[in-house]
Amino acid sequence: MPLATGLLALVLPERTDSPARSRDRRASRPSRLASVGPRSQGAGEASTLRVYLAAVLGGAVSASAWLVPGTGFSAVLGWITALLLVYTVRARRAYMPAFAAGLVGHVIGFYWVAGTVSAFGGFGPLTSALIFALFVALGAILFLVFALVHHQLPAAFDALALRSATAVVMAELLTIRIFPWHFGHTQIAFTPFVQIAGIGGAMAVSFLMFWLAEVSVRIVVFRERRRTFLVPVLLFALAIGYGVAMMRTFTAPQGLPQEVIVVQGNASLAEKRDIDSARKNLARIYELSCQAAHPGSLIVWPEGSVPAYIPAAIGQVGNPPVLPWIGDGSALLVGAYSFLPDHRRYNAAFAVYPDGTIPQPYFKQILIPFGESMPLSSYFPWLKGLNAKAGVFSAGTETRVFSYPMRRPDGTTSTLKVAPMICYEDTVPALAREASRKGAELLINITSDSWFGRTLAPHQHHLIAAFRAIENRRFLIRATNTGLSGVVDPLGRTIASIPPFAEGTATAQVTPLTYRSAYTNWIGDRPWWTLLVVGLVATIHAKGMRRVRLSCA
Repeated sequence: MPLATGLLALVLPERTDSPARSRDRRASRPSRLASVGPRSQGAGEASTLRVYLAAVLGGAVSASAWLVPGTGFSAVLGWITALLLVYTVRARRAYMPAFAAGLVGHVIGFYWVAGTVSAFGGFGPLTSALIFALFVALGAILFLVFALVHHQLPAAFDALALRSATAVVMAELLTIRIFPWHFGHTQIAFTPFVQIAGIGGAMAVSFLMFWLAEVSVRIVVFRERRRTFLVPVLLFALAIGYGVAMMRTFTAPQGLPQEVIVVQGNASLAEKRDIDSARKNLARIYELSCQAAHPGSLIVWPEGSVPAYIPAAIGQVGNPPVLPWIGDGSALLVGAYSFLPDHRRYNAAFAVYPDGTIPQPYFKQILIPFGESMPLSSYFPWLKGLNAKAGVFSAGTETRVFSYPMRRPDGTTSTLKVAPMICYEDTVPALAREASRKGAELLINITSDSWFGRTLAPHQHHLIAAFRAIENRRFLIRATNTGLSGVVDPLGRTIASIPPFAEGTATAQVTPLTYRSAYTNWIGDRPWWTLLVVGLVATIHAKGMRRVRLSCA
């Protein structure tokens, strides 16, 4: 990686010994990374500047990876980010540099949040800017926690170079992010490598990236040589071998194909808010569906396509005829709104079976704060007055799997099991995992990404969602109002798509799958919670032993 080597050369310290090896000499020598005052231009200040340079560069490179999402260049930038951040946190005073990296990365990589907050929440420029600043600061805490955990872990983690890998997954596991990204997401174009997400999720990719990055930094920068450094290299080789095996299995998975048609009407945000324009968009989506439909096909509409509240117990399309039905043997999954007899309102997904039967809808479980609900307004009603545009939706409480009775063109019948996710829910691994465990053969996301405007956010959203396909070995179908709509195969590759801000349909042959990956079946996030406990216990034990030694000295 010549580019990575060149960037590291910019921040190489003057020393060549590892902090792990020089631990015994720290008491007798001044820190090279501590500032020695504004008048001094000594080695300490120079080294501190190098650490800050590495940190800011790492944040910028991380952001750049998110500005070219889903590409091979993004994957390369992800590795460079890991190298720079590992170098940064190995400095003795890495907290502020790491936090600075997070600030830079979030300001550049997720610049669109400011505009989305304004459009979705209805806030003015000043309030939106303040919320964006809060988003950036909270997001940067991930980098700060990375540095904090890295420094607190005991020396036992150094033997296998596990300090950085452990710290990064602890940071990803513990920090709250409104846009739940992982460093491993940058590797989606590195298809053989990301298949380990089928074992340990996106954090497995982050873990192995930073494990190899620490080994590389300790070899290149600190001139360390240990046989144990071969362990992550061998595991990386095994990961690639596993990925190749998964590609052979799921490039053309066994099973009867199912035709899926994704419809994108390209209704702008202004049109969605205007009832007459929304109805015209509904008519256009229906027209596109009729043109593309075939007997036995499943047609997927975006979130909120039907601008009406439909009773949850509607039962049939003709009672009253407010949900679409083509009547040619095709089935639909439609985004609309619903309510229960107690007047609770929901953002919903309705299944329309080929015979016009409509089961109970799926209610969105994770609501977007300030847009679909006002946080804490049930306890403090006066908060609703602060944002009159916020919705009053209730949250659903369970994952639903629809069982479509399908008839193929050859006359054979089958039951197609489909689990919907609405909007942001496809970024939450637990929901897709639960749906797969409940028998879903296809995962479907219906969303309205028009809030993002003409930014890279729809592509970033699609990238994160694609990991749900890898983790659960399912085809993922995504229908959005303005794009990016598409179909993702069980390897995370987008096999059909409609570009953003275009009207049209995309048709794909997918295979309903019942295979349960290790991640779906039993692993989940258990390794990372276990690692958290091990790290915590090891740290407490090491600190306790240090106090005992000091008291005995």
